[in-house]
Amino acid sequence: MILNKIGEFVVGLGPLRVMLMSAAIILIVLRPAPATEAIFEGWAVFPTLLFPALSPIIFMVLMLDALMSTVYLSAQQGAERRRLKRAQLTNLAVAAALFLFWLPYFYKLLQS
Repeated sequence: MILNKIGEFVVGLGPLRVMLMSAAIILIVLRPAPATEAIFEGWAVFPTLLFPALSPIIFMVLMLDALMSTVYLSAQQGAERRRLKRAQLTNLAVAAALFLFWLPYFYKLLQS
């Protein structure tokens, strides 16, 4: 029953939004510790250079998708309006989580 509702929710978001939110969640989970030194070779390039560069980009794309959901929301009614409202709120929630989890990293980066 619960898995069915989750499945309907994920299908209602659409594949591109699911991939975008998955990327944001991956960036949240794999965030390096604040004041981590950058490593320029090997697999350590991903968490120390690539992920910090991708997190603001993913944040802005989440914000853009929330904005576009709001634009399309004004012209829709019924089930489509509810679907877009859920997509908008989910985008904002994931963006807020991404921002809050990366805030200590960038704050420490700007302090040094």
